[in-house]
Amino acid sequence: MKKAIIALASLLVIIAAAVGALFVWERQSKLALEGQVEDYLDERSIDASAIDVHGRPYILFAMRDSVDLTYVDLELQDGTNKDQLLVHRLSNGEPDRLTRFVTFDHPEGEVDPIERADGSFTESAMVDGTKVTYSADIKDHKLRLFADGHKTGEIAVEKGVSQNGAAVTDTGVVIGLDYDSPDFVAAN
Repeated sequence: MKKAIIALASLLVIIAAAVGALFVWERQSKLALEGQVEDYLDERSIDASAIDVHGRPYILFAMRDSVDLTYVDLELQDGTNKDQLLVHRLSNGEPDRLTRFVTFDHPEGEVDPIERADGSFTESAMVDGTKVTYSADIKDHKLRLFADGHKTGEIAVEKGVSQNGAAVTDTGVVIGLDYDSPDFVAAN
């Protein structure tokens, strides 16, 4: 009986050690992946306020030397409340593609986003009881936001960027951006 208890206790210690080692390895793998993203951002002079690496288990992605998806919070420009770059499948220092979502502040007043039947947001909102439709364009390295054709916001963007629509959400007016190339260089 005593031998069985010792064997069981030994087995539990081995299992606990293995689980602990996997936990540490997973954490170290995540840090290594974050380091790869930081290196990519540093090479392009991109200041990130936060990096959130996705794709688990991190161990498998670290073994492949590849980062599945990373959300990078960028420095805010006037009139915005969120600016997030998505780095897709970073491998060997190069991503497959980049997308970005810039959230402009809501206009003054009571804003009620208009949703589609499936619950997704549209480019329109009720602002103080009046329907307002938002759009955006890019001209001279500036992303410009319009409300019913009147400019309401503007930020600097990089070369090779195209906008793919506006959506009014509970947090602001979100503009999606696509990059022609993963050779992102931060706007001045």
